[in-house]
Amino acid sequence: MRRLTSGRICTLFLGHGAAGGGVTSTNAHLNTGDTRMADFIYCLNTATIRPASLMDKITITAETGYDAIELWVNDVEDYVEAGGSVGDVAKALDDTGLQRPSMISLREWCTEDDKQFAEALDAARRRLEIARALSVAHIVAGPPGGVIPLNIATERYEKLLEVSLEYGVPASVEFLGFVKGINTLEDAWAICGGTGMSEATITPDAWHMFRGGSNFKLLEEIPGDHISCFHWNDAVTTPPREEQNDSHRVFPTDGIMDLKALADVMRRKDWHGALSLELFNPEYWKRDPREVAREGLEKMKLSIA
Repeated sequence: MRRLTSGRICTLFLGHGAAGGGVTSTNAHLNTGDTRMADFIYCLNTATIRPASLMDKITITAETGYDAIELWVNDVEDYVEAGGSVGDVAKALDDTGLQRPSMISLREWCTEDDKQFAEALDAARRRLEIARALSVAHIVAGPPGGVIPLNIATERYEKLLEVSLEYGVPASVEFLGFVKGINTLEDAWAICGGTGMSEATITPDAWHMFRGGSNFKLLEEIPGDHISCFHWNDAVTTPPREEQNDSHRVFPTDGIMDLKALADVMRRKDWHGALSLELFNPEYWKRDPREVAREGLEKMKLSIA
């Protein structure tokens, strides 16, 4: 593994956004000057069309025009338990030509309990085997619901990353805006940068940045090669930011976020990674999944134009 030089690690702790979570006030700090257009990889996180079967999710993603897919490993596990095989899934993916920039996820790794951590690593190895068989580029490392010291989280992530590198599928730190612990971009970057490892990455999420009150300006300072993929979605004004949950995510351009400003930050980094549409909106789950996927892709493109 390679180590970051100290000059690559920027200041990790900056102030959070406005207490009210107003995206306008937070995004006002972003440099939104003219920038060279750059292509992104358009990816569908399959939670967006959750009611569809695993194989239908793959087919729908390809048929509606996405470049890539972000599967949930538990869907693959359920498929295998029902009598299918990982090989079946790999063939379906290969037949479509979809890229696989990321997969969801590794859990329970961010704990102070040594026994629980050892068990989490065993579970991670099983999931990493699946990710490797499916030619996934990164796998998301989900944070705990509770508070954990950042130094412990950094140590645990570094070990998890070392294990994941054995499988060729680096783990990427995720933050969740509605949890008590690792809930901001600042937290995730502190953990990632704190390892000193060049393979360490984070998985930003536009809605989680809003929900957790992240400092949007920090995104400008994070090197592009430490961002695996970017979960793309929008936020609404009601209920209040602090009361929102996953179900309140909406299609890009249907909310209040300046997603074009976020995309332009990534363009200035010369970052050409995946924007992954990740939504958990039960109203969308009631609709035809092809219509949802198609509308999502159209609005992703509109949001960054």
